[in-house]
Amino acid sequence: MTAAMLASAAAFAATAPAHAPPPAHVATSARPASASPVSSAASAATATLSDACPAQLPVKQTISEAIADWTPLDQQGNHPFVRVAFYPGPPAESSLIVPSVEYKGQTGMHDGWDLPRRQGGYWMTCAYGNTTATVARKLGDDVDFCQADYDSRFFTLVVRHWSCGVKRSMAPPVWARPAPRPGSKPAARPTIKRVD
Repeated sequence: MTAAMLASAAAFAATAPAHAPPPAHVATSARPASASPVSSAASAATATLSDACPAQLPVKQTISEAIADWTPLDQQGNHPFVRVAFYPGPPAESSLIVPSVEYKGQTGMHDGWDLPRRQGGYWMTCAYGNTTATVARKLGDDVDFCQADYDSRFFTLVVRHWSCGVKRSMAPPVWARPAPRPGSKPAARPTIKRVD
């Protein structure tokens, strides 16, 4: 990221509301305290997961090797949430999935990920500005679609809103919403780019 991009992400974090704990509109499944996160996510009934990434990630950075004539200065701070990524398995063992659909409109970029059912399901990560540290979680086994809307105020892609769930039960994404009612001014037809 360039300095301008990092400044944009930091500015976004300053204006974004904290998401810990998740907002009331986030549907989550209860699990027993004894259940492991992976096994419970796989067996729990799927609900739509929306904007659940922590708004800030506390990170402590340490210098791993001493350098002659230099004194190491470890750093600690909070880094702002900037984007999501999706994987066909644990992120450390797989490559990220590119969006199935990309749409650029007046309000910014919008991405959609079609996630065909697969053994083992899918995982996601939340990425943060000015650090490579992330957090990851397994998505429910029924999840077959994720979408993200990006904030157009920044030079880099900074997520404004994202959600994952069962496509048929989710609100239609921005690029798939029905045309305006008769009598209203028609909007310009969006250009949809399919990514193969």
